[in-house]
Amino acid sequence: MQKTPTRCALLCLLVAFSSAADGDKDGSIDDLLKNMKGMPGMEGIKMFTADDLKNMNPDQMGNMFSGGGGGRQRPKRQTRSQYRRRLVNFYETYGLHDKVAGVDAALDKWKGREEKMFDVLNKKYADVISAHYAAETAKWEAEDAERAAEEQAARTTEEEMDAAFQTKQEL
Repeated sequence: MQKTPTRCALLCLLVAFSSAADGDKDGSIDDLLKNMKGMPGMEGIKMFTADDLKNMNPDQMGNMFSGGGGGRQRPKRQTRSQYRRRLVNFYETYGLHDKVAGVDAALDKWKGREEKMFDVLNKKYADVISAHYAAETAKWEAEDAERAAEEQAARTTEEEMDAAFQTKQEL
């Protein structure tokens, strides 16, 4: 029977507790935990003191003790059609229209590793993606400048009309 780290940790805790109970009646939990450090099976075990627990909020506690890997949850696996749609959208967004024909072949090749495929694509086409966002940013900045110029022209026209109205009333 193979011992898992959790089973080893429990055995170590029992051994440490029983040795403390047999000989040293004044031994505290902190002493037990210090003695357990370095014992086989304790390498991946996080030990908490009472102060650690007092300072944790309930969400942190739930993440630490729920076995959820520090709060990180595995993303839900998408269906092939969802990956297909996402890949086509990737190619079309970044102007790689010639790649759309090979989407099904790519999905076949990367079956079961689709998220890894998207990581590789993002690295491979990083320069294309950067250029796309640089062009988008330049377009937005040009639109903002145009809108600001139009607003300034409208304000100037409004001020001129107000000045003309004031002059007319003074006559």
